Amino acid sequence: MGYAHDHILVLDRDQRIIRINDQFLDLVKIPRSEILNKNPSTLSFQDQPAQTIFSSIRSCLESGVFNKEIVIKNDKEMVFFQKIIPTVFEDGERGIIILLEDITKRKNAESALRISEEQFRMMADNILDGIVIYENGNAIYTNWRVEEIFGYSREELATRSPIDLAAPEERTRVMKIIDECSASGTVPLSFMFWIIRKDNTRRYISNRITSVERDEALVRYIIITDMTEWKQAQDGLIDQLAFLQHMIDTFPNPLFYLDLQGRYLGCNSAFEKLTGKKFEDIAGKTNSEISGSWQAEIFSRNDAKLLECSGIITYKGSFYQTNGQPSKLTIQKSTFHTVKGALAGIVGIIYLDEKI
Repeated sequence: MGYAHDHILVLDRDQRIIRINDQFLDLVKIPRSEILNKNPSTLSFQDQPAQTIFSSIRSCLESGVFNKEIVIKNDKEMVFFQKIIPTVFEDGERGIIILLEDITKRKNAESALRISEEQFRMMADNILDGIVIYENGNAIYTNWRVEEIFGYSREELATRSPIDLAAPEERTRVMKIIDECSASGTVPLSFMFWIIRKDNTRRYISNRITSVERDEALVRYIIITDMTEWKQAQDGLIDQLAFLQHMIDTFPNPLFYLDLQGRYLGCNSAFEKLTGKKFEDIAGKTNSEISGSWQAEIFSRNDAKLLECSGIITYKGSFYQTNGQPSKLTIQKSTFHTVKGALAGIVGIIYLDEKI
């Protein structure tokens, strides 16, 4: 009894205390002589822990409820699980063993976990992203936002795969991603695709995935963000840029534009024909990186001065075309600005004057 972790009290068949271990005495702060050979029903104490414990023992012996939790408040709150075990001793006499198991740490851990789960649920239920938690392939948590994004209830979503939810043109790609994940055992950190909601409207979603191994379980957290407005804006911008590119490609004269560091941001097809270089070969490069120093000087001349003063400049120069023929050029340059008025770069237009 002295080496046991539990607090132990032993009663004989007349419910007199015949044994008590040191752990129990330390808990109730009572000398052994004051309670040994006495019936718990006759004991009364002013000390709160002792009064709580013996009151619980008396009520359990009277009611026949042998297992219960009791809370003792002293300097700090402690929680015990009380077990009353009828037993037979070696001499054949009947008796009762009372065990008090200190479960304070476990209860505190459960309370902390419960608070943490409540905080998580409060957070998850009040953010604009959908959250789904899978454990070993089964969805164990889905917040309200997922239902709102897809238009299906949680129960309906549980019966549908990503392929079922994907737009028809996306299903082959989504299936390929899923097959690759199954074959490799790895999961992409994120991927985006169009879905068809229950009401047949389309939404574009981003899925960010985090996997965590916890004991024997594989837990995956999926954060789903509705990116439809962003996607529509991006597609609109791409369409607008494509239209602008078409516009400058119809312009007969070579045209180009540079950033503040002299790197190519764009050009038209006439400029590609003049220089013999596709835009993807010169994008982000300067003139000195894509042509000889003499040729580069023609296109870079006066750029620094123009950026200092802004406005428009025009100058002439000579240039060898891709067919080897030298030509005289007139180059007109002007600065351009952002919508907020900040200097952003230079636009240049080239006029072929004549062959030399």
